[in-house]
Amino acid sequence: MVKKIIIAIACIVVVFGAVYCYVYFKATKVPANNAQAMLQSTLPADKKIVVCFGDSLTHATVSFDYVSYMANDPDLQNFVFVNEGINSRLVYNLLQVVDNVIALKPHYIFIWIGTNDLKGSLNDAEYQRYNDLWNLPQRPTKEWFEQNYRQLVVILKTKTQAKIVLVSLPPLGENIESLPFKLTMEYSAIIRDIAKKEKLGYIGLNEILTRDLIREGKRDVAPYTTGLWFMYSAILQHYLFGRDWDAISESRGLTYMTDNIHLNGKGGRILAAAMKEILISGNK
Repeated sequence: MVKKIIIAIACIVVVFGAVYCYVYFKATKVPANNAQAMLQSTLPADKKIVVCFGDSLTHATVSFDYVSYMANDPDLQNFVFVNEGINSRLVYNLLQVVDNVIALKPHYIFIWIGTNDLKGSLNDAEYQRYNDLWNLPQRPTKEWFEQNYRQLVVILKTKTQAKIVLVSLPPLGENIESLPFKLTMEYSAIIRDIAKKEKLGYIGLNEILTRDLIREGKRDVAPYTTGLWFMYSAILQHYLFGRDWDAISESRGLTYMTDNIHLNGKGGRILAAAMKEILISGNK
């Protein structure tokens, strides 16, 4: 009897271990078309290079994959899309890998970054998580975010001939009265100001999504809170049970977000449409 119990427990441990490894691999796998990989490949000379530069929202293993969505668009086959997004990045991390982007000599660079800078400034637990990941030189603040963002833009303007487009942040949660939601508007205002002063392209994604959520009067949904389970449960639903991001959002009463951090297909397609408009207009 004891032997059977031990075997049963061992089987359960093995199954859970296998599930964990599978989901972890799917959620963290580096994009095959990242900058470093593309530098080692032969890029078609007749196509324009588009770099999408950011964090998990661009990495898109835990949210709608807007980069692949555009790469598969029949109207955008004259472009090569580079996915230079990695989960949990801050602007600080983009500065560390910017040389790979420069080396690609891209025609377009879309920068979508800042959610993790904001999250890291919220409380000690958020900061500790990012510091454990990246060994940050300082605690994230709004001022440090702006400083790093401006530095990144200056480097890319100086060292590339690319058309640079800045994208404002998605909401952090959909509860319009919550502090994280309001802070995304403040951080997005910084991005908008940088785009204006540096005469860069700008996609006001935050403005579009927050406007819609405010119109809906979304006050009864759970706000963003520190903790990973809400995100992890969405990832498990997606990879273990095959639920798409929109279905996960709908089951949670959310309009654009899957887990109060990442976008579903509805939100991702809004961004892709705005990016497509810029690419098509610049390709005429």
